[in-house]
Amino acid sequence: MKPFGLSVTLLATMLVYPIITTNIQAAYQQETSTYPSITAEELLAKMNKNEKLVIIDVRSIGPYKSSTKRIKGDIRVEEPTELDDKLKTISKDQVIVTYCACPDEATSNYYVGILKERGFKNAFALKGGYYAWLRVDGPMDGK
Repeated sequence: MKPFGLSVTLLATMLVYPIITTNIQAAYQQETSTYPSITAEELLAKMNKNEKLVIIDVRSIGPYKSSTKRIKGDIRVEEPTELDDKLKTISKDQVIVTYCACPDEATSNYYVGILKERGFKNAFALKGGYYAWLRVDGPMDGK
């Protein structure tokens, strides 16, 4: 009798799991898609035109420590509580780009949301994050 119960549980899990993960992914995409993003190519073009930008590195500690480089001129922020201090001289109209190394710009979008709540009108998440920047061979600094 026990193998039958295990088979039913396994079958139910196999049938329900795709539905649950699809719903979670849809909810996540809906939540994060409300934040504006910028592509690595667009950011590179702005940098090449010498546009005034603030770039914020919000990579989690693991990816940050394992890398040897960062986007040229960025500001490192490890916790949201650091934003006020690090951005106290930045205009609320300034273009700000956050970047992380996680899938779907999750951390970048989180910080864009915080920046928007604090009145920064032109905050964007770098689409594809750190790895997209590497692919376009954008300017880097050592850490």
